[in-house]
Amino acid sequence: MRRASRSRIVRATILCVLHVIVLRSAVQLLSAAPQITTILLSCDAPANAIVAENCLPGATDLNLATANDLSIQGFADGISVNTGQTVQFKIKTDATSFRMDIYRLGYYGGAGARKIVTSNFTQAQPQPDCLSDATTGLVDCANWAVSASWDTRGQTSGIYLAKLTRTDGIGAGASHIPFIVRDDARASDLLFQTSDTTWQAYNRFGGVSLYCGGPQSNTGSDYSCPTRGVKVSYNRPFDTRDHDPQSWLFNAEYPMLRWLEANGYDVSYFTGVDADASPALIKRHKVYLSVGHDEYWSANQRANVEAARDAGVNLAFFSGNEVFWKTRWEPSLDGVTPRRTLVSYKETLNDAKIDPSPEWTGTWRDPRFSPPADGGRPENALTGTIWTVNCCTYAITVPAEMGALRFWRNTGFDTLAPGTSATLTSDTLGYEWDEDLDNGSRPGGLLRLSSTIVDVPEKVTDYGAHVGAGTATHSLTLYRKNTVDPQGTHSALVFGAGTVQWSWGLDSVHDRGTSIPDPAIRQATVNLFADMNAQPGTIQSGLVAASPSTDTDAPVATVTSPADGATVEQGVRVTISGTAADVGGRVAGVEVSLDGGTIWHGAKGRTNWTYEWLPQATGQTVIKSRATDDSGNVGAASASIAVNVGPSNCPCTSLWNHDTTVPAVIDGGDATAQEIGVKFTSDIAGFITGVRFYKSASNTGTHIGNLWSATGSLLASATFSSESATGWQQVRFNTPV
Repeated sequence: MRRASRSRIVRATILCVLHVIVLRSAVQLLSAAPQITTILLSCDAPANAIVAENCLPGATDLNLATANDLSIQGFADGISVNTGQTVQFKIKTDATSFRMDIYRLGYYGGAGARKIVTSNFTQAQPQPDCLSDATTGLVDCANWAVSASWDTRGQTSGIYLAKLTRTDGIGAGASHIPFIVRDDARASDLLFQTSDTTWQAYNRFGGVSLYCGGPQSNTGSDYSCPTRGVKVSYNRPFDTRDHDPQSWLFNAEYPMLRWLEANGYDVSYFTGVDADASPALIKRHKVYLSVGHDEYWSANQRANVEAARDAGVNLAFFSGNEVFWKTRWEPSLDGVTPRRTLVSYKETLNDAKIDPSPEWTGTWRDPRFSPPADGGRPENALTGTIWTVNCCTYAITVPAEMGALRFWRNTGFDTLAPGTSATLTSDTLGYEWDEDLDNGSRPGGLLRLSSTIVDVPEKVTDYGAHVGAGTATHSLTLYRKNTVDPQGTHSALVFGAGTVQWSWGLDSVHDRGTSIPDPAIRQATVNLFADMNAQPGTIQSGLVAASPSTDTDAPVATVTSPADGATVEQGVRVTISGTAADVGGRVAGVEVSLDGGTIWHGAKGRTNWTYEWLPQATGQTVIKSRATDDSGNVGAASASIAVNVGPSNCPCTSLWNHDTTVPAVIDGGDATAQEIGVKFTSDIAGFITGVRFYKSASNTGTHIGNLWSATGSLLASATFSSESATGWQQVRFNTPV
């Protein structure tokens, strides 16, 4: 039987500005005997620390009846501490009496939390106005005095909440203080990283976030953004749940941790701050987890996670819009405490390098000012997917040919009839989500585990600054990264859910409504962890324990068309086709190279596959193919197919050579306004920077160039200026599309 450790809260009661009296008082744990629930728990000899936690009584009074009460607010001085360290709380309230309860979030028989300590306060806690910097929007409350502290000795790693509640009879207002207890010495199977950088980016306490400036609002209705901050502080309370609950702990992270702990997975917790500061922590675990809306990443954080992957740590991105904004860290406003200020100038929105540091703090994918800056590294190079859809929520679909892959074993999807598909529980695709794009950064051997095609109202049209209506294809993805270094060969799986709300299919308790847990999502997650060598300690009823893959045989791919030595025409599409086969598993994906094996592109199909190629330049092209099986094993490149690309037979002149191209019929002038244009499709990814038209001498007046999507949405508009009397006229859009 696990014994609960004795806990202490130290209260610092402020009597006046210069006179502080520190009182120490022992507080009592809830001492009710642990209740063994009907799930299969072994409380005499728990399999791990999480199974032991589930042997303790839960509490159901964690949540707030209303939004955070502005009259009683606080924060932890340091969002994470190692177990055994003391966490300090800074609280501001005019309440002459209030209570602080500390909870650990988990499963606990479905209660969702365990109450650890309670302390009652009998003095108000006045605090000075927070420090601020009007230039950057930074609000930093480091100058608040410490009101209480708690010794975490003996506490299990987890996400904790201190709940502050007024007890002075003036309302029953309450608020939460989140903090994380790490366990730096324990090599748990799973390491769960919170999306705390996103919590802070959306946090408007003090009036400014990385999105909005202006007065603070707790109604959720005020989202006017006349200005935005470029720096936000960890030294302040959170109000994120009040106006952006989709970007808060209880939207996606809470149902994930409930499910993990319900199944007794050996998991410990740390923060995005820790991922930046402590690279060694990640390498001690089998699996690193990114969960929910994990949007803001520093260069160190990304480098540390990539280094862990290359050292053999598996990565599971149960997140969407992940690794989108590039950030950097600064100390607190008073310069005392490192990594207390999160910085992102969001330079992509300005189309300029405006951060005074040499670091780029726009989107990770934006290459326009790098070098000398350090951007231009699309996030799918790490996660496998890249954010493109800003709205809305849908259901993930799994076609029959994908349902047969081992990721979906024990779900019944392997019996789907050809041409049919399975649909997972609603709202698991959203509220923001990603695609698998062939943008030059796609990881080698990436395989797709689902395919959901949706017409969406808000899809990214550039490097992340603008959206418009469009069609998007979501895919769950997986790839295996093999790395050879002086220590040996390391192999790691990387899973990309490409959606914020995958965890809504695991557990129904979360903010923003309820969801129905999906048995297939639950089983697939068990399967994934098994292939990452992590097993549940107490598996939920209805789920099947899975075994890791033992398949090490890579599949073989062959190009069957075109033939070696064939000649094709420049600018005319060519269908490259072939076959693939595997022993010990299933062919899960095929890639094609058009440069002899340097860059690879995803093909359509599996055992029989095709790839559409548009030859761009004359000369010889060397085609190769390779296949990946459903354990992530990537086969060797196929034999080379050398194809000769001959010149185009098209007699037409180029629209792009405006020095020599003149319309066959030049307009004679029209007294009425007309909008005319041309439809076009790009065969390669890129950006539209402007438009041009040919003007006759009789075509006078103001000319406006519009760019429309195929669905009729206006994407950009610009007015031509400094026109010549006749000839080609050109205008650039303010922002590339």
